[in-house]
Amino acid sequence: MTPAPDRPETIEVRISETSVCPRCAIPVLLSARYPHAWSNRAGERVDGHKETALCGSCDMSDPAARPLLAALLCADGRPVAPRLDEAFAGLVLDWLAIVRDRTPNRADLDAEEARWRAGDL
Repeated sequence: MTPAPDRPETIEVRISETSVCPRCAIPVLLSARYPHAWSNRAGERVDGHKETALCGSCDMSDPAARPLLAALLCADGRPVAPRLDEAFAGLVLDWLAIVRDRTPNRADLDAEEARWRAGDL
């Protein structure tokens, strides 16, 4: 999404253990909240925000997350306090450039809905 010309894009990044991963329920390493827009059925632009979480467990196999995970985890997998500098900001922006436009896998959503309807979730 491109920010509106009259508003610069603001990205809020949180490094905390207060929120949990929506996929596995362990504390996330980092979350980012950023502007997001889409068109509704009438074709009108709807502005809002989207939030993406970085999980040390779920995102380990994601190539987009690896450099950022390396900055946030020790070799044994324990979280570390990152250096909050331009290099770290670049890692966050590189990660977001890839993950911010991902869409859910329809087959996974359908399978999860089937499990929910069957009472398995």
